[in-house]
Amino acid sequence: MEQLNKEFCIPYYIFEEILDYVELAAKGYSKCMKWENIRALLRLAVVNDRQTEDQAKFLEKEFCRE
Repeated sequence: MEQLNKEFCIPYYIFEEILDYVELAAKGYSKCMKWENIRALLRLAVVNDRQTEDQAKFLEKEFCRE
């Protein structure tokens, strides 16, 4: 079984977007476009070597409410 290090730094701009997304989800507002923005930011972080592909997939799996 593969172990994933869950202790990693999330860029602040992604953290803010995830926080907004979770708040909107809790209030029941439409959040589809917000999640697409987060997904794009995660891909940019991977391209710019700020995160690994596994870390980005973990964040998507952990926080996506779609």
